Order: sequence, then C-alpha cells, then structure tokens
Amino acid sequence: MKATGTSVIAFGGLGSIANSAMAQEADLPPLARDGNKLVDPSGNEVILQGVNIADPGEQSRPWRGQTAPETFQLATDESQGWYTNVVRVPVMPSFLAAGTRAPAPHEMPHGDDWGPALPGQFDASDVEWYCQTFLDDLVELGAQRGAYVMIDYHRHYPVFHQEDHKNHGVPDNVWKCNSDGGEDWRHPEVCGERGVLWHGEDQVDEIWNLIDEQNILEAFDLDEDDIFLEPPEVSNALDEELHTFWEVVADRYAGDDHVIFDVYNEPTGPYGGDWGGPQRQAGELSDPDVAPGDGDASNYDVAHEDMKAWYDLWVDRAQPWVDTVEENAPGHVITIGSPRWSQYTYWTPFNEFEAENMCYTAHVYTQDDLRPLETYFGQPSEHVPIFFSEFGWIEGGGMHVDTPWMDCSGEHDGNCEPYIEGYESFIRNHDIHPLAWSFDHTYEPNMFEHGTPGQNDGAKGADDWMNYLNDETPGVWWHQLNQELVDERHEPAAGDEPYPDADNGKNDKHIGDGPVDGDPYSGDDTLQVGEYEPQDPDGDGLYDDVNGDGQTTHADVNAFYENIDADGVQNNPDAFDFDGNGRIGFSDVLDLLRRI
Repeated sequence: MKATGTSVIAFGGLGSIANSAMAQEADLPPLARDGNKLVDPSGNEVILQGVNIADPGEQSRPWRGQTAPETFQLATDESQGWYTNVVRVPVMPSFLAAGTRAPAPHEMPHGDDWGPALPGQFDASDVEWYCQTFLDDLVELGAQRGAYVMIDYHRHYPVFHQEDHKNHGVPDNVWKCNSDGGEDWRHPEVCGERGVLWHGEDQVDEIWNLIDEQNILEAFDLDEDDIFLEPPEVSNALDEELHTFWEVVADRYAGDDHVIFDVYNEPTGPYGGDWGGPQRQAGELSDPDVAPGDGDASNYDVAHEDMKAWYDLWVDRAQPWVDTVEENAPGHVITIGSPRWSQYTYWTPFNEFEAENMCYTAHVYTQDDLRPLETYFGQPSEHVPIFFSEFGWIEGGGMHVDTPWMDCSGEHDGNCEPYIEGYESFIRNHDIHPLAWSFDHTYEPNMFEHGTPGQNDGAKGADDWMNYLNDETPGVWWHQLNQELVDERHEPAAGDEPYPDADNGKNDKHIGDGPVDGDPYSGDDTLQVGEYEPQDPDGDGLYDDVNGDGQTTHADVNAFYENIDADGVQNNPDAFDFDGNGRIGFSDVLDLLRRI
C-alpha cells in the first residue's frame, strides 16, 4: 500500500466498558466507498488493518482464559505494539442458539465446542440476547479505543468430527461426542457443524444446468447421487435466519458509525468444482491453465470465464440479505463474501451487489491455485474495495486437524516463506484492508500459542498473551508488520462540517463505480517498464518477455536489469518475481537468465 493519500484512524485510550453500546456515541467518523477505496468525510483515503478474534460466546467458556473484551483490549493496545483499527467479530449460529438452548453464556446447545446448528435454531430474541450479552460491550470498546467493529455472520465449513478428520491426534475423550465420524452430519450424535450451502430452492435447476454444461460429473468422477444440494426446508430456513439476524443486528447498531456489517462469512458450494457433501470432503479444485468442459478435474480455475455464472447465482441469492442490512442501517459500510469460501472475489467488479457503500471480502490461506494473489484479489481491488479479511498459514500443520490449505504443503513442500513474502508484498502494494486470522490461541492459524488440547488449561500464560506470540503462524509476523505499516499513514480529519449534503445522512463522498459493463480487467495486463511493454507469453503470470518483442532472450535480461527499479516492476512484484521468493531483487535477474 502506498503512503501517499493514505490515512489511518487514531487510537483512543483504555476506558470502562458500558453495559450497553448505546451509552456512548461512537466518535469515529463514518466511512464511505469512493470507487475502490474507503474515505472519511473529508475525502481522505482510510486503510483499515486489524485482526479477527474468536466468537465472543466461545471466549466466554471458562477454559479459554480470556473474554472477548479482554482480547479486544489487547488487540487495540498501541503500547503493546498492536496498531489495530478494525476488529472482525465472528458470530456463529451455534452460539446464537445458546440463548434458547442453554442460556448460560459459556454453554453450547449440546455441551460441545461446535454445533450442530442447522438453520432455524435461533430466533430474534436469541439475537437480542447475544447482542446484549456479548456484542454491545465490543461495540462500545471500539468507540473508546478508535477501532471499527466488523460484525460477521459466521457460518463455515466443519473441521472437527467428520470422517476425514477423525485421526487429528486429539484424544477421543476430549470431545463430548458419540460419533465415530462416519454418520451423516444431520444426526444429533455427530458433533460437527457443516456450514450449509448458499443456494436457494429456486436455483436448483440452474445449478444442474451448470453442472451439465461444465462437465462436473465427468470431471470429478461423480454420480448424480454424489451431488449434494440443500433440501428446501434447509435452504429456506437459512434465508429466514439471515433476515432475522440482520434485522436485529443492523437496526441495533445503526447509530454506531464505526460498525461494519459483514453479511456472510464464507459461502461454500455450489461453485465450479466438487463441493463435497455431509460425508464427503470437497474434491480437487482448480488449475489456472485449462478451460472447463473436457472432463478434467483440474479445469475449474476461479478466474475462468465460465465460473462467473456461479458468482451470478450467489448475487441473486444474497441480494435480499444485503437489502435487509441496508434498510436497517442505511449508509453503513457493508461487506460480503463469495462462493468457495470467499475465494470468488475475482468476479466482484463484474456483478456488484446493490448497496450504497458495498465492499467485498477475500479469504485465502496457502492454496497454490489462488496464486498469484495479484490476479485473484489484486485485480478486483483496483475496482472495488476489498477487505482481505482472512489469511494466514501454519508451519507444520494444525494442532487439531489436517489443514492442507494452511500448512504450506503445496508446491513449496512445507516451506512457508514464499507464502509469507507473497502476503507482505500483496498487502504493501494494494489498497486493501487486511485482517489476519486469528487473534486467538485456538482458532487456527492461531496467532498465540495454545496450552495442552483437552486439558482445560487454555493458552499458555493465559493472563499475559504477549509472552506467547506464535512464530509458526502470523502471530509474530503480523505484530511486526502492522507496526511498520502504520508508520506510513496519516490521521484523517472528520471535517468541520461533516456530511453536509449526504444522501445517506452520513458521508457524501460515495461515488462507487457500481456494476462494471464489460470486462474490467481488459487493460490490466498492459504493463509499462521504461520504454517497454512486457508480455507473459506462456500465461504463467510471469512477464519474462520484458521488452515485449514476442520472445525471451538475453535482451530481456538486460532490459529487466536496467529497469528493475522502475514503477512498472516495483508496483507489479508478482509479474517479475522469477525466483518465487516474494520480492524483487538481483536474484530475479539471475533466475530470468537461467530460464533462457
């Protein structure tokens, strides 16, 4: 990210937590969308950077050692090196349901750490209970400590208690569960929550048409019975659940300008690939080189033109949920995920949701098929505001489960450095809003070290997290990087007469692009390096034809060496990172020479 024109909200001091968020008006200025950026009422660009915490209901469990307010205070403690101006708060349906099923704050409906919580397990009174018990204090803390609060409706894919994860190394007696992992997830004895699919009852025929057009059965060697779609009673209950949740939450915090509403965390399937089912893990996903339709399971790259159809279905499905937020909290910043666990961010500029200050989220861990980050997340960030709201890694794999999408076990054989360097380069060079996952000792990748699993001892040093930052996840790295990034930014001004003629009554700077007509990326591949327009002749994302003459020769090595400090190189590091170490330097010149 560039320092020029970029700013950051200043931090407040410690203060007592009020009983209700309504006790104090938030003094942070409301933000608005201006093209692909967020701006304050004076038009200054604002970059939000921060962390995700654990669900506050989860954190109320006695064994965890810290409550959500205590975690929030540490995450925003400038004296401890945490320059955090946004905190994302995941709200899980299983903890919402605790208000009805087991009203003690730290309890779950059936006493285990995870669901099952099918849609329809909570009502508006449960949401009110959850807000009063957990969220009000965090919203108030945000106002006191100068941090925007991103409230996230957080349904997600399971990690515990399914067949693929039963050998994760945690003793059998740890989880209060009567399942061996083989039963259907809907059975009450299965202690796992499979995040439901996002499709609607009226979209099933369209989904089957896409399955046929894109050869998904043949590509993944599936039978029709292998394709799992939600029955109407579940998909309709999900729709009702989203409206119920946001009618309460958006209305309750509509007067708190520093609250951001994250409508849906990670929509899972359906998408262009094998999204699995209750008893079957999702299949092999994508390879960016080949188009779908020939029966090859490696053909379903996110950025392939045929994948947009799945994103379009998602927009149709979720627009009413966005409308509910907008109607109850007009003018607030709204974010939303995308199919395949918020990995379809690439398509957001092509078909935008309708909302005044609409922004989008992106989640990526160490999946090689989502590299380079520049393509899948950088390109859309040139057109729409992107919250890079989940990212990270785990060296050596996770504590609880096998996590191949986090453990760097792909093409770098467990070496996490290329991914780490890639994250840093991406964050520094794009106007995105990064929030590392997760400011916790249990939610993986956990930025703090964990105690002994299952022994109810919580994190090491439960009263002093700072002594136990994890150096095998983003913990140590993000602690240092967020300090470096804040030095490059400036404090914004709210303006002498803020929001004078704003349509939404808050901030008149909204001039969002809206839906893009045609291909917004059509000119993005044209790079200028000195006098040259480099080309990517083999489509691998590396512009090894530096002088643009149609071939890669020693002349390209010379052109690269002479222009290595040019803006066209430095602003597009993924295009010239020939040695794959995440940064541009002389070793890239040598690697290009070796390629000839």
